[in-house]
Amino acid sequence: MNPELSYGANPAGEEAAPRNFFSRLIGVYFSPSETFAGMASAPRPFIPIIVLALLIVGSSAFVAAKMPLEKMSEDRIQQQVASGQLSEERAEQQREGFKKIAPFMKFIIPISALFMSVAMMFAFAGLAKLVSMMMGIENKYMPLVSVTTYSMLAVSIVSTVIFMVLLFIKPLDEFDWQNPIGSNLAALLGALGVEGLPRFVRALLSYVDVFYIWKVALVAIGAAAVSHKLKTSSAMVYAGFVAIIIALIGSVFAMFGPGPA
Repeated sequence: MNPELSYGANPAGEEAAPRNFFSRLIGVYFSPSETFAGMASAPRPFIPIIVLALLIVGSSAFVAAKMPLEKMSEDRIQQQVASGQLSEERAEQQREGFKKIAPFMKFIIPISALFMSVAMMFAFAGLAKLVSMMMGIENKYMPLVSVTTYSMLAVSIVSTVIFMVLLFIKPLDEFDWQNPIGSNLAALLGALGVEGLPRFVRALLSYVDVFYIWKVALVAIGAAAVSHKLKTSSAMVYAGFVAIIIALIGSVFAMFGPGPA
């Protein structure tokens, strides 16, 4: 199927196209162009959104139960005290503040993970639509949402399985909770002994990630499939541009979030 002809089309071979959620999800792995092309006229993003939400909430809740939150908070405070960023008085205030919110962290972590993932999904689709309008590319927003959701879900399933396996086979005291899978450039530089990078730079390098790049590639293939007169090569450039914008925004937020200074 030619992705450039799929926008709003109703091809004669539509009977062979994936129709239900499971066939579409499997198709994202093995035949993404054909699978995404069927979303132009029938996006149906609600089931994958629900499944993605359940996956994020369930895995985040499980991880939150395993994380040594008190130790992580104390390590962060000690690092900030040692670097002169925090006085002992302020450090004690932060310890007291953490004790108050600690009982709620098992709820805060899954909810915040869900919010960030869903926000990223709609933001990516929205920015893709905005770029499409600026470049004169014809497509619709809901098919882009469906493409983005299925892309995130397909990659998240694989990364979550790997994460869970590592969680069971690796001692918890040796686990890098800030970069658990280690599939990005920030983890590689850390393994090579490169330290002292600003938090913004570390966060930005964490987006140079195997799974993030995979998501962007899938979204690009999908955007080409649900758009009129958009080649996959051009979609890769546009999706990469959107991915960089989201990485920069995420890195700015990471500067003010929890984690080592």
